[in-house]
Parts: sequence; C-alpha cells; structure tokens
Amino acid sequence: MSETVEIVELSPGDLLAEGFHVRLNRAALDHAAQIFLIRNDGFAGGVPLPLAFANPCLVDLAPCYRIRGARVRPEALEATLARAREVCAAGHGPFLIELLTAPRGQA
Repeated sequence: MSETVEIVELSPGDLLAEGFHVRLNRAALDHAAQIFLIRNDGFAGGVPLPLAFANPCLVDLAPCYRIRGARVRPEALEATLARAREVCAAGHGPFLIELLTAPRGQA
C-alpha cells in the first residue's frame, strides 16, 4: 500500500489552539498518511513550555492517540522523516515528530 504522505508543520503554540487534538485524533482514527512535525524551541504561546503544558515532552502525545512518535535533534531529522514516510505510506497511520531546535534567542 503506498500513499502520498502529507507533512504538517507545527510549533508548540499550535498545540494550544482549539481543534489541534481533534485533528490529531481524527488523523489517528482515519490512519491518515500524515507526519505531524512539531518544531520545539522551548516556548508555546510566548511562555516557556513548562508553563504551557503539564508535560513539556510533546512526543508523549503520540501514544495517547496510538500513533508512532519520535523526539529528535536536527541532525537526525532526515532519517526520522524517511522512516516516518515509510510507516505512513504503508498504511500504519500518522506519525508525530518533535524536533528539538535551539531555544529562542540562541543560534
């Protein structure tokens, strides 16, 4: 089974938006060929992650929706994206990637 895989790029702030969890749940129920890529710079809604979420490890959302997930640094992103594409294209549903980026103000 081969499907076109959509990459949905997000920030931690997007997870605070109404409808995000509904969208993730729907994708999981539909076994959608989607990769949710969250670029985590340590902030959400203008505040540090620990002030926005009870659990600032965003990839921990994946098992809540019975989907696969990975928390990676930039150097591992391409390999993780390739694996996520394989999983999604094979019909195994969405994949959530938390990409750890440099905190705001740091390069």
